[in-house]
Amino acid sequence: MQLKSKDVAAIAIYASLYAATSLLTAYIPTGPYFIQFRPAIAIPMIAAIVATPLIAGLSAAIGTFIASIIRYGTPLLTIFSGTPANFMGFYIMGLTYKVLRRKNVNWIIALIVSSCLGLIVGSAIIALGLWFLASAMLVEGLEKFINLEFAFTASFLLVFAPAPVALVIVVAILKILKNMGKVRL
Repeated sequence: MQLKSKDVAAIAIYASLYAATSLLTAYIPTGPYFIQFRPAIAIPMIAAIVATPLIAGLSAAIGTFIASIIRYGTPLLTIFSGTPANFMGFYIMGLTYKVLRRKNVNWIIALIVSSCLGLIVGSAIIALGLWFLASAMLVEGLEKFINLEFAFTASFLLVFAPAPVALVIVVAILKILKNMGKVRL
């Protein structure tokens, strides 16, 4: 599939918005869990609904890559966890949303179901990536993630913690866009 120039522009816009808004909360301490608290997931969630799954996945992956490099100063962590997790999670969310809507599932229910599925996939990829970095590559500071149960608990806690706030933001923005005639839900 070849991307059109408007798709590339959409990816750039969503990615930059996601990176910038992610950095607003990136420095909030999350105790022993290390993973960022990120209500900015609302940005790729919107992309998953109003654009294509590929645009949502690519913009989320690029946005988190940029934010993680700025936050941590290295691409190592995000290459193995955040970047693939964001790509797959938001790609799956967008794909699931489109399938559910084609089956005439109410848009809010489709949003909730597709978000949960995408966040589960993303959380699992983050957990496995951090576990790999901790156990196989012995990355300093990730020792707790050698325990796979801790890796999954930390990932699911911090990925799902901002989800309710993000869902409220997404619903509000989508309703505004619908009222303006910019999207069909």
